[in-house]
Amino acid sequence: MRLSPFANKHTRALRHIDRARRLMQPWAGPAPIPWSDPDFSRRMLRVHLDPTTDRGTRRPEVVSAHVEWLLQTLQATGAGAAGPLHILDIGCGPGLYCHDLARRGHRATGLDIAPAALEHARDIAEGTGLDCRFLAVDLEDLPADLPERVTGAYGPADAVTWWFGDFHGFSAARAPEIIGPLAACLRPGGLFVLEYQPLEHFVTEGGTSWELVPTSPFCDEPHLWLQEYAWHADVRTESHVHWILEIDSGNLQEYCQCHQGWSDTDLDAMLAGCGLVDPVRCDPITGIDPQLEFPLVVTRRCATSDATGHAAGRDDGTA
Repeated sequence: MRLSPFANKHTRALRHIDRARRLMQPWAGPAPIPWSDPDFSRRMLRVHLDPTTDRGTRRPEVVSAHVEWLLQTLQATGAGAAGPLHILDIGCGPGLYCHDLARRGHRATGLDIAPAALEHARDIAEGTGLDCRFLAVDLEDLPADLPERVTGAYGPADAVTWWFGDFHGFSAARAPEIIGPLAACLRPGGLFVLEYQPLEHFVTEGGTSWELVPTSPFCDEPHLWLQEYAWHADVRTESHVHWILEIDSGNLQEYCQCHQGWSDTDLDAMLAGCGLVDPVRCDPITGIDPQLEFPLVVTRRCATSDATGHAAGRDDGTA
């Protein structure tokens, strides 16, 4: 049988995968998911806007149920201001939550880094006259003036929402450095709504999967999509590696997602250190799928938080 001129390249790619999987370490590479890459963002937008799946962004009816729950929770807790509410949505994607809130007469600010998703979110808002706005913000490099940028047009947020357990994509060391400034965008007493994956729900057995696909968020060309999962008990972190091997060229791409696990006690303590207190846990809102919808912890911003959202300490070092 005549060999493809790329046969050697394919062989090198497979050998690299074999070597890399044996050296896998959390928070140490390879490259993270390229959320800000225009081509990846364009391909990912198709997943976000697919109304038949809850991967990426939830289906419209699930988004609507989440928004209804949020508004009822704000009303029940007395956390909402008089008049239209201002909601800050972290990792807003194409803006489905923000658009739904604006259609109900409220104001919304969405933060994301994906250019195609932000463009879509803005186009819908501008084209239909919705009172929401979208800011390009990298959570790994938050601007020092984030609270001013968020509150400048609408005032402090009545609630910050971070859906889908996306906050698990940051290590235990980095999470408070991100949540603190986000909490500072809240008015005192405002709610921080965090959808999270309980530690006991993490799969601690390793696993692999592969698919031969015509296209995916990673690549427009037909490719073999190999995935491997590993659990690192010492740091309570899951590694999820994606290898994308193009069928025709043999080009290999490699990306890694890490997901930090938290015990309830450690999560509550971290949030309290960011000035977010009185945690209340809620079951998944719709129960669509235990792998795609998680419980929530709802906290409120204490009145003594400083400008970064961290609780002002007493002499004994407690909040």
